[in-house]
Amino acid sequence: MKRPNGFDRAQEPPEPEHPGARERKVRDRRFWERTPREPRAADSGPPEWHDAEPGAFAPSAAASGASDPEPPASPLPGEAETIDLSEVRAARESESDSYDTVQLAEDGRSGGRSGGVLARLRSEREPDPVRLAERRVRAARRERRAQERRERRRFSVEARRRRRNWFIVLGTVGALVVFVAAGVFTPLMAVRNVQVVGATSVNVADIEQALARFDGVPLALVNEGDVHRALEPFPLIQRYAIELIPPDTLTVRIEERLPVLSIEQDGVFVLYDAAGVLLGTADAPVGGVPVASGGITDLTSDAFAAAARVLRDMPAELRAQVGSVVASSGQDVTLGLTSGVQVLWGDAEETRRKAVVLTSMMAALGDRAIEQIDVSSSGAPVFR
Repeated sequence: MKRPNGFDRAQEPPEPEHPGARERKVRDRRFWERTPREPRAADSGPPEWHDAEPGAFAPSAAASGASDPEPPASPLPGEAETIDLSEVRAARESESDSYDTVQLAEDGRSGGRSGGVLARLRSEREPDPVRLAERRVRAARRERRAQERRERRRFSVEARRRRRNWFIVLGTVGALVVFVAAGVFTPLMAVRNVQVVGATSVNVADIEQALARFDGVPLALVNEGDVHRALEPFPLIQRYAIELIPPDTLTVRIEERLPVLSIEQDGVFVLYDAAGVLLGTADAPVGGVPVASGGITDLTSDAFAAAARVLRDMPAELRAQVGSVVASSGQDVTLGLTSGVQVLWGDAEETRRKAVVLTSMMAALGDRAIEQIDVSSSGAPVFR
């Protein structure tokens, strides 16, 4: 339809039915009656008013007594009025928003489905800040409790580990203290058994009698100085070692002095070790103990020291074949074998090497008749 103002107005599709649509239509009609029609900005003159045909409008409320007059459904033909569509549209939107707000509150109170849906949508679109704050507070409390639990667990594990280490240390120290106290102040670990090991020339019974003073003494209180004083009267003991074997055994290991040479004095053969300690006497030469002569008879001379050192370091099998030894100084030690062979030994250096060379030469010569073997130079031995 061609309207007088020049705009083509197509027929709009009917709006969907909505709760309260009738009341909305009534308000729209009221708005039509109350809203003045102003000309557009392009119009130069005042608005033109035209009379409608009879019967176009219903009688007024005062004449007919009806509640609301019915506005025309569409503009009458030939009317020349001008309408500002932007203002009409803004007014309708404002009225619609106001109506929606009132209707939403009423539907929410009445429990209507549409009101509940709109309220839920609006609540989802605009979350409540108070509820968000409460959620954050609850989350912070949960996180704080979890952190406290973790901290308590960590400190509890560390505390248990420290306590366990302290208990181990204290237990070890306590056990050591109890052991020492039991060994020192109680007869549980006192000496009741004395063992002597390594004695051949010395009488074992005499040594045990000398060590009887330690009977009943706790093992922890056995002093090495007291043992030395107890064994000092036995000159044949060269060195000794003490072993304390719990719970009640004292073991003394003895290494005896060995006579390496003898010196004849008035028909008596006096036995000496390598240190010049008198070990005893004999009426005849002792096998394995050579008879010394020359400068060796002086126990303080270099000849005695060199000869005694040579005989001490030589193997026992070879020393058993030596019948005599003579030297005038520390550089010309000469051994006389029981087979009649004379060995020029020289000084006391490289005694073990010279002993090996001499043994090899004697094995190689066999029954060959020789008078002298010179091993003073172990790298170039000579025999004749």
